[in-house]
Amino acid sequence: MIHVILDTNIYRKNPNRENLDFKALEELAKANSIRLHIPYVVLREFQTQQKEIYLKAHSKVISGLSKLSEKQLNTDILNKLEILKDLLEDELENTLSNTENQITNWANNIGANLYPLCLEQANAALEAYFQGTPPLKSIKKREDIPDSFIVQSIFKLNKENNDIHVVSGDNKIKDTFSNEGEITTYNSLSDFIKSDLIQAELKDTDFIISQLIEAIRQHEKKCREITNFISNNIGETIMWKTFTDQSIPDDNNEATISGYEEVEHIDLDFSEIRYYGNGQFGIPFNLTITVSAYYYIFKSDYYMISDEEHAPPSVTDHNDHYFEAEDEFKLNVVGLASISLNINNINLENISEYITKYNIDEITDIEKY
Repeated sequence: MIHVILDTNIYRKNPNRENLDFKALEELAKANSIRLHIPYVVLREFQTQQKEIYLKAHSKVISGLSKLSEKQLNTDILNKLEILKDLLEDELENTLSNTENQITNWANNIGANLYPLCLEQANAALEAYFQGTPPLKSIKKREDIPDSFIVQSIFKLNKENNDIHVVSGDNKIKDTFSNEGEITTYNSLSDFIKSDLIQAELKDTDFIISQLIEAIRQHEKKCREITNFISNNIGETIMWKTFTDQSIPDDNNEATISGYEEVEHIDLDFSEIRYYGNGQFGIPFNLTITVSAYYYIFKSDYYMISDEEHAPPSVTDHNDHYFEAEDEFKLNVVGLASISLNINNINLENISEYITKYNIDEITDIEKY
């Protein structure tokens, strides 16, 4: 049995737990190859973060309905808006409760272990707070208290289960276990799933993986179905996503994608194709695409743009101090495409008949070309 703990930042990166990495984790957990452990602080950190996100979204909807109700609309529409607003307000507590229950229901479904906070962990975590021992970098650093509790829960689980695998994007937590021989750390869930240990577990259930990969590669070389799927769907996938670049004259050097053109070039990296179990493969890709994107520029900065350096973007008035600007950007987009196969009695010579789904599983990076 492989014992694994995911830090809060791993859940936060994919809160719906719907990408290929989480699907592979679920399959292995249900097959009793992996046991996922969820410490109390990780659970509560994630739940409260999600609750805050949903609460902000709810507040925006209520505010929008209130503003709409102030417009000149007929009585029937205004009454419906008021009913809708009342309904949403009445359901707020149920919505927030459902938000918190999502992860516990998922955990129970895959047989994960949930742990309450215990006195031993609390004492050790607070002692680390007073002494400034890892993961704390200095004495009495309050913002590191949650990490201290997480670290102590990992130590406790390591004592109970020996080898533990910890997935965390937090360097403080990873550094704490750098000299612990029985605790292995990973930067991301993808790194954990791609490890030889997990790949061996996945391949134990499907022994023709290498033949399947070669069949997929040959089919793509002949038909370009994956490439065409990505090309046809990447635009809507990246719509409203943000990217940053020092050249963008926004306060945060950030722009939001609001439109797109045809994809110019796509590369599929079959050397990094991964199997995620249950007939699902992930293929990394990168592509270039021209998009339109908007950002907010300080009015005085806009008037200082030189035509020789860059043609001024089109702008509309945002407020007294800022324009909303729209411009074109050529971007490099990196992501993971997935292909699902029905591998029961599959005939590799006619693999197209067994392909059930293509998907753009995730976008891992967007940067200016």
